[in-house]
Amino acid sequence: MPITGTVVIDPGHGGTANMGGSDANHAVSPSGVKEKNMTLQMGLLVRDALRAAADGGGHNITIKMTRETDVNLRLSDRAAVAKANRADRFLSIHFNGFNKVTRGVETYVRSAEDNVNLAADKAFAGKIQKAVFEAIKANDAGTRDRGVKEEKFGVLSDASLGNTSGGNCRACLLEIEFIDVSAVDALLNTNPNAAAVRQQIATAIANAIIDDLAHP
Repeated sequence: MPITGTVVIDPGHGGTANMGGSDANHAVSPSGVKEKNMTLQMGLLVRDALRAAADGGGHNITIKMTRETDVNLRLSDRAAVAKANRADRFLSIHFNGFNKVTRGVETYVRSAEDNVNLAADKAFAGKIQKAVFEAIKANDAGTRDRGVKEEKFGVLSDASLGNTSGGNCRACLLEIEFIDVSAVDALLNTNPNAAAVRQQIATAIANAIIDDLAHP
């Protein structure tokens, strides 16, 4: 059955200056690839995969990007794109970096004490988490399912997303993997099949978004 909805894709970070809680960049891979560039690349891949899936299924899905170039936006401004467009889903895309050893996929929702639709956010985040983890695990058994977690991230603020003024936007922040790990850098950036792996992840995310829109 055809579905209708508006989806906002938010590639994390960007530009050269920190802006309103959003760092210009966080993680860097061993080969020198910056997280801000990987998030933009993945965000555009997800946009295109979502368009293709929507067209193939006869769905009417409007897709908005918070950024399509190397710029940085305040966290509230990123979320405000969802509010302005009365979005149904908001996905912020990031990559982790920690100690060059830790691995895995994790997805965050706004913490319980100030989340007006926690259960719905968790349902959406769970589908994204499962899709990305399985896509990566199919190519690298070393990844880990770190699950859905709660955190008070500004980009997931219900007020900024419009949920406290009549909106009903499900939102989550995805950390795809730890790019400071050499194996992850190879998987996503330097191996000959890295582009194919990135596409598989993007397609998995697009399919999870459509599934959540179809089965809220």
